[in-house]
Amino acid sequence: FPAVADCWEDEHEGSVSESTRRVYKYAVQRLKEAFPGSIRDIKPLDVTRYIRAFEKQGRSKNSVQIELAVCRMIFSYAVLEGDIDVSPAAEVKITRGLPVKKRESLTAEQENAVKASFGRSDVHWWLFGYLLLYTGMRRGEALALTYADIDRKARVIHVTKKLSYARGQAPVLEDHLKSENGLRDIPLLPPLAEALPKNRVGLVFPGADGGFMKASEITRNWRKYCRDIGLNQIEYTSNGQTEETFPITPHCFRHSMATICYEAGLDPRQTAGILGDTSEVVESVYTHLRQSHKMTAAEKLMLYCEAEKTSEN
Repeated sequence: FPAVADCWEDEHEGSVSESTRRVYKYAVQRLKEAFPGSIRDIKPLDVTRYIRAFEKQGRSKNSVQIELAVCRMIFSYAVLEGDIDVSPAAEVKITRGLPVKKRESLTAEQENAVKASFGRSDVHWWLFGYLLLYTGMRRGEALALTYADIDRKARVIHVTKKLSYARGQAPVLEDHLKSENGLRDIPLLPPLAEALPKNRVGLVFPGADGGFMKASEITRNWRKYCRDIGLNQIEYTSNGQTEETFPITPHCFRHSMATICYEAGLDPRQTAGILGDTSEVVESVYTHLRQSHKMTAAEKLMLYCEAEKTSEN
């Protein structure tokens, strides 16, 4: 099995993005350790037991789905290569009701803190948060952005590339030509247009050496930014000590942009075009937003009825 998995990984390495390749790499390594013997000896029950053990590690639904998908692709490759006749992973399914890891959007208070940071010299990296809020760009897309990508005349930002960060390695610049959804133009909204410096060249967010920002620099900048506007949290551990955490990530700003699009009346297809996602992914976010708005409407009706009852008394 390990030899077949290596061959599959080598064949697909050039056809996927760096971020996807990195996720696949970890899954392949785990599978090779779990199945060190002959691929012909692996039965459906063996694969099922592996997936169940993986689930019991507290993995999210998405993580388990990826693990099983990689497993299936390797076995399918083996079938096509003539190593085995039938894939033992074909009928394996994940358990229902696995935890779903959700990244929420910023609260109204947090969003106001981002907006209030406009131009403040005492807020480190304020422009980065501002850009994320008004574009919904991915972290790697924002860090690859150059001033040449900003078309003020057409009032759009061209998203054509992104930076990917593999653990312990230098950032890798990827073009978005492999992804039809990723390659897109984002409207340059007035608040952001006002915030972005004019007549500049090069990267909008360069590293200390003027080139692409290193992973360690991103972590330092992001944590300082969160501290400056109050997006960090101080929590107490089980032994009574305090611990600083950073629950808000750049990805949370994408959900905030989706919320802005929803409240502005854009449909899922239009929002997907801005965020560089599929309509199906955005629709799941919209479903959550619709439920939240219904809850808010219900609360308003409750308050109205309570007020009516009070006035009668």
